[in-house]
Amino acid sequence: MPTRKQIVIVLLLLSIGFSAMAQLQQLPTPLPPPPKSTQQNLRINHEALSLPFWDDFSLGIIDSTKWINEGTTVSLTVGNAAPTIGVLLLDGIDERGAPYSNNPLEQGFADRITSQVIDLSSIAPAQANTVFLSFYWQPGGKAEMPDFNDELSLEFLNELGEWIDVWSQRGDLESNRNFFLQEVIQVTPEFQHAVFQFRFSSRGRISGPFDSWLIDYVYLNQFRNPNDIARRDRALTETSRRPLEKYSAIPFFEYQRRGDELWNRTSNEFNNLNNLFSPMEFTIALKDQSTGEILQGINTNTPINPVPLAFERRRFQSNEIGSPPSLNTETDIELLTYLSTGDEFLFQIVNGDTIRYQNIDLRVNDTTRTIIPIRDFFAYDDGKVDYSAGINQRSGMLANRFEVTSPSYVKGISINFTNFAQVGRVLDLMVWNNLNQAPVYVQEFFLPPSDGINEFTYFELEENVLVDDVFFVGFTQFTNEFIHVGLDKSFDNGREIFFNVSGSWQQNTIVEGSLMIRAHMSESPVFEEQSEADTSTQVYPNPVSSRLFIEGKAEAIQVFDPFGRLINLPQTVDGDRKILNFEGMMKGIYLLNIFQNGTVETKRILVQ
Repeated sequence: MPTRKQIVIVLLLLSIGFSAMAQLQQLPTPLPPPPKSTQQNLRINHEALSLPFWDDFSLGIIDSTKWINEGTTVSLTVGNAAPTIGVLLLDGIDERGAPYSNNPLEQGFADRITSQVIDLSSIAPAQANTVFLSFYWQPGGKAEMPDFNDELSLEFLNELGEWIDVWSQRGDLESNRNFFLQEVIQVTPEFQHAVFQFRFSSRGRISGPFDSWLIDYVYLNQFRNPNDIARRDRALTETSRRPLEKYSAIPFFEYQRRGDELWNRTSNEFNNLNNLFSPMEFTIALKDQSTGEILQGINTNTPINPVPLAFERRRFQSNEIGSPPSLNTETDIELLTYLSTGDEFLFQIVNGDTIRYQNIDLRVNDTTRTIIPIRDFFAYDDGKVDYSAGINQRSGMLANRFEVTSPSYVKGISINFTNFAQVGRVLDLMVWNNLNQAPVYVQEFFLPPSDGINEFTYFELEENVLVDDVFFVGFTQFTNEFIHVGLDKSFDNGREIFFNVSGSWQQNTIVEGSLMIRAHMSESPVFEEQSEADTSTQVYPNPVSSRLFIEGKAEAIQVFDPFGRLINLPQTVDGDRKILNFEGMMKGIYLLNIFQNGTVETKRILVQ
């Protein structure tokens, strides 16, 4: 008999077939499966690992020397009150964001992650009953909750090559989604052989990012007991709160204009995983990422007061940032936050002797780095796709809202499109000063191919668009299919998203997160057009794929790439003709500034 949730899904699918019910929705990210040559075998020929085995996923990656991954991902944001920063996410999509099934109701095994082979054959008989695996788990977190029939399971591999269930957990645990529970599972002597492995698997709906489970702080070692739940480890649990509030990036000229008003305190949270009180200090600084120079110290070895108690979790806040650091040019600012905890390499005290494990450094979860681009664009997202969002209405429109402090120019728009199957679709790029009025700019474009899930496509506008105060950038689509745009869940800027599927605009109240549409800006016009009658040089062929010819007495030539950067291209001279070599350059629209007799002539060149 179908569950209540399945009935709701069917009704939803039926309803969105009618344009009157079309709306903005959060979507899975549909990508083709990876090539067969990249599929991983469960028994990869690695040299066997030895004890201890430890991973808290705080580096934001899945370590292939420890794990064989089948669809899981690491998230720095999806956990609620995580043990440490970074958690393992198991759901109904693979590591590239593709659902395992196109049937919206299909159930089955979804994500799985397996340890590399671990040699337990040398465990001494006297220690055979001291081998334990511990881990933390949480249902749902900030993602979708698993139902009662969904399951997270743990299996051990015995010496006969059989996978044995040793622990499992059913879903429908809404009251548990805001905290992690720790399990301590004994690895009994029957599993103590030379090719031992363990694996976590999830079972649920396999058609999207549904029925989610989180795992953190996996630790396998001997000399343990069922009550061994404390670690001599103090950790940060999340990325630092962005000091620019809703923005993850702003243009350099807006940074200079706004001064102190943009900057706010930042904060983070620590977790003491030890069963003893633990004095610690924290440091927060702003650095120039390109040079490593400290631009501004915000807190330096500030004691956390009162002293953290055993197993205490607490939020701490920075000093006032005050005046932002002075910058002379565009750069990326790094917000660095770290704890001074006394953490060191993992160690155990056995019969009065200390055993240190130099391969496990518990300090890795004491530091976070947040990058704040101060360049030529506004952004709400952190550049990493968590899900997608879109509308399913022909002639529907989708936009992000931004604002400037004084008149400025939109010179380009970047959008992260996540559905590779939609390459070649036609959209209209648009800029609005007011959504209740006609757009001030429209430009047709085709959805281009993409090399990666987090890649943005930059569209240079054919003219500079003057905007003032609040403005909007986005597109109109010409299909009833969803056009998938990247959605970052690290910060909720859903109120900045607007959509029009019925002839009137609506402010989003449905989807949480930041839509990955960015506005590229200039304080003054990037270029000024000249009429054909004033053209004193000829440039051909346009479009160009290799050599570009410039006829006329050009004194100097500047070339700007599709991102507005000045570049140097190979150039040869043949009388009054200059030849630029674009072979091997990225596709897109380039600008040529041709200097002659004290004037400059600007040409747009399409490189194919």
